[in-house]
Amino acid sequence: MPRPPAASLTIDDRLVVAAALDRIFYDDPDHFAPEDAVAVRRLIPQGGSGWLRLGFRAETRGPSMKGEAAGVGDVRLDDEKTVVEGNVGESTAYRCGQYKITNHGGDLEIWQVMSDEFAQEPKGARLEFGAGGEPEQLTFFQPRDIELRIPFTSFAIGVRLGGWQFWKRAALRR
Repeated sequence: MPRPPAASLTIDDRLVVAAALDRIFYDDPDHFAPEDAVAVRRLIPQGGSGWLRLGFRAETRGPSMKGEAAGVGDVRLDDEKTVVEGNVGESTAYRCGQYKITNHGGDLEIWQVMSDEFAQEPKGARLEFGAGGEPEQLTFFQPRDIELRIPFTSFAIGVRLGGWQFWKRAALRR
């Protein structure tokens, strides 16, 4: 008997979700079991799904210095990198094994724990459901990076546009 999702997940629920996601991702290269997708969607509480979700990451480098140190000679202190990240309109993510899962209602967004949209090689996937609630397809995150240089300065602005590419379909139910 299906039960409504709880506000927080028990350890058993987290283990069930992690095992189902492992089967969805790794069992078959072309299809996944729709029962696993339905089970994951049932267990992960739906978060608020805003019409706009934005994430940002800013990297700055401080000044570098060079000089001479007594008994050492030439010394160079390289600039230190500072990273600031944030987001707007994000829903609650639930940690289950090696995955972070967010239920947006029409889809489940899944990221490996040490990865996100800004990672060098992002590892994200999305389980998409049809209007009737049936699982349809699995897509993976494929970013497109654009760098905009500001003329006559040493500044550049990097923009990462997120895109989802087809990975596999739900298997037909028997």
